[in-house]
Amino acid sequence: MADLDAGTASVLEQRYATTVERAHGLPAARRQVRATTATGVVYRDAEYAGELVVELDGRLVHNTVAQRDADFERDLDAAMDGRTTVRLSWGQVVGRPCHTAAKVAYLLHRRGWSGEPRPCGSSCPVDPGVVWWVRSTG
Repeated sequence: MADLDAGTASVLEQRYATTVERAHGLPAARRQVRATTATGVVYRDAEYAGELVVELDGRLVHNTVAQRDADFERDLDAAMDGRTTVRLSWGQVVGRPCHTAAKVAYLLHRRGWSGEPRPCGSSCPVDPGVVWWVRSTG
């Protein structure tokens, strides 16, 4: 319920908050951030420090050509405001949450985050203090 109160609006958004963000010690994003763009009002799924936007795209709302086109337009509008948008789907959030956490941590470090991600368990490849490995391991 706390995740709903914080703004998670889908199962995928809730999984991102728990298995990527919280499990790996990433800062909490602001959720469902309202923004007025050239194409109208939008709500960004997760936003970090007004610079990094994470959009979580499940198949229900992002399945048609028109919906995908609207997503890309939102990304372009965010870029015009100086934001970088990363679009994640089930594969990154559910299938590879540890690798995704390391990559998001890397992007956050590039934008000034001074924290360190932490491994979510004994088999987690996230190495505190070494988020740069994602550049060579994908």
